[in-house]
Amino acid sequence: MKLEYLMTFTSKVRELQKLGPSPAGERYIYVVEKGTFDGPRLKGTVRDGAAADWMLVLKDGLCSLDVRKTFETHDGALVYVRYQGLYQMDPAILARLEKGEGYDFGDTLFQVQMQFETGDPRYNWLNRTLAVAEARETGSQVEYRAYSLCAGA
Repeated sequence: MKLEYLMTFTSKVRELQKLGPSPAGERYIYVVEKGTFDGPRLKGTVRDGAAADWMLVLKDGLCSLDVRKTFETHDGALVYVRYQGLYQMDPAILARLEKGEGYDFGDTLFQVQMQFETGDPRYNWLNRTLAVAEARETGSQVEYRAYSLCAGA
């Protein structure tokens, strides 16, 4: 198996909803506003208001991510994107974010696994694509670098 660069995509948070502590952990819902994606075979926008991240924070600061977004390609195809992953709330990272600063890929655990769904025949290949991505926060948005999983030769 090998990784092939798929795209880079960004999103900004429009609203944070804090549900508070529950038996499972502390639940946050991030409503995502418009973003962009760009790669060798894909480019377009993350649709405004058609994206959210349901994050569960455990006692040790490890977060379970459950994200759903609608991508619209440059030529009008709609793609449902869902991904789950892990994010580690590190005190040093949180201090940087509170100052409006970002951090680099790999500075903390922030990785996801992605699947796609579309009815547009031009992008049918996405229905059979599994991807992984690493992410970082820049201070104003979240940026992901996604790679598709490909069978070896």
